[in-house]
Amino acid sequence: MPALLAHCFLGHSGTWARLVEALETPLDALAFDMPGHGRSPMPDSPGDFHALVAGVVAGLVQRPSLMIGHSFGAASILRHALHHPQDATGLVLIEPVFFAAAVGRPEYGPYRQQEQALRAAVVAGDLAGAARQFLALNPGSPEYDTLPQPVQAAMAAQMRLVLATEAGLFNDSGGLLAPGVPERFTAPVLLVIGSETTPIFRATVGGLAERLPRAEVVVIEGAGHMVPISHAAQTAAAVQGWLQRSGQVPVLQMEKPRVG
Repeated sequence: MPALLAHCFLGHSGTWARLVEALETPLDALAFDMPGHGRSPMPDSPGDFHALVAGVVAGLVQRPSLMIGHSFGAASILRHALHHPQDATGLVLIEPVFFAAAVGRPEYGPYRQQEQALRAAVVAGDLAGAARQFLALNPGSPEYDTLPQPVQAAMAAQMRLVLATEAGLFNDSGGLLAPGVPERFTAPVLLVIGSETTPIFRATVGGLAERLPRAEVVVIEGAGHMVPISHAAQTAAAVQGWLQRSGQVPVLQMEKPRVG
């Protein structure tokens, strides 16, 4: 099964290996590094980073594929798929950060206030402080000060991209919530959240589930925001069950998947 995998903010393509290996269904999987992550260079001018990453997705899709994304990666494949539904045979959105879907829900305001402190730290040039706040906002993430110094430095540098996520994630610059846009996406969608995640992610998933016609929500017990990494086997089992329930694969598959 062809598949495209989009990692989380501060992550890299290699974080998908354990989940893909745990799937019973073999994936012909393309996992890429977002700009400024992994082996991809930092963009000179990220502009609307949500649009930038969705554009990278557009350049990689060569055939209809299962699209799997985590956090910012999930929000980015959603942006591409809603405007190019012919490219997606299905979507797996793991803890998506498309917060515009939660506007109007009680969880949105408090999170928005917390998140503004992160942005203020970036504006003030306190990139290490911003990285600490970013990880603290995402349960299941490691503590910044316990990480090796090179990892800390890389995360701090990536904080410069945070300001470029505002337009897409909060203001819906892609028009994903425009009337009829989510409703016309008829491919199956799996929304995955951890039971220990923060309220804003539950609200975001709820907002998307109400709008996407064939959405199913699965909760991974004991997991936080980093569920595909911390609970790879459980997440793979949830994805496998959904693939079978939605008729995308036969009940039994014997080959082993690959990541490339």
